[in-house]
Amino acid sequence: MNKSLTKILPWMPEKNHWSEQVGINKRIQIKGTSNQLFISSGGIIKNLQIIIHGHNNKLVIGKNSLVSGFIEMFGNDNEITIGQNTGMLGVGLTAHEGKYIKIGDKCLIARGTDIRTTDSHPIWDQEGKRINPDANIEIGDRVWIAPDTKILKGTIIGNDVVIGTRSLLNKSTIPSNTLAAGSPAKIVRENITWSP
Repeated sequence: MNKSLTKILPWMPEKNHWSEQVGINKRIQIKGTSNQLFISSGGIIKNLQIIIHGHNNKLVIGKNSLVSGFIEMFGNDNEITIGQNTGMLGVGLTAHEGKYIKIGDKCLIARGTDIRTTDSHPIWDQEGKRINPDANIEIGDRVWIAPDTKILKGTIIGNDVVIGTRSLLNKSTIPSNTLAAGSPAKIVRENITWSP
């Protein structure tokens, strides 16, 4: 077991069928095999619920990052990676069907933000072809996401980006050094940076 996990997990069961309250307002439920949970030194989980159902899933919380809200992985081979020195308060992360969410270093993600690789329910056309497949999400370094934003499957956000309150990003590509806002989100300023 990763040594840094011992501060919250005194043991990690071999088959990963496990549910436990870990401290105040921290709940971890794992069902499946070969799942991995890494919290790097200085990483803080607060008011966080983690649910992993499936096999070979991986969650990484980077050094000196603070995470609260909920994290869900359903199915196999999903990965959620949160970089170093990132703050996420009251944020939901959901990965399904072997997809990943990658969040960079020094990000600030505000309360009520929902980041999802999935619609949760498949939709099929009359020929039996799925029309809403899940897709990965990538968020670069130094990204500030304002409250109540929805980031949906297939979205890629560059570095040094600001996303305005209550924005909706669906299969969006937001280039580096831009400010985007709206539903759907559109670029409203270019050549920007921000200070935490």
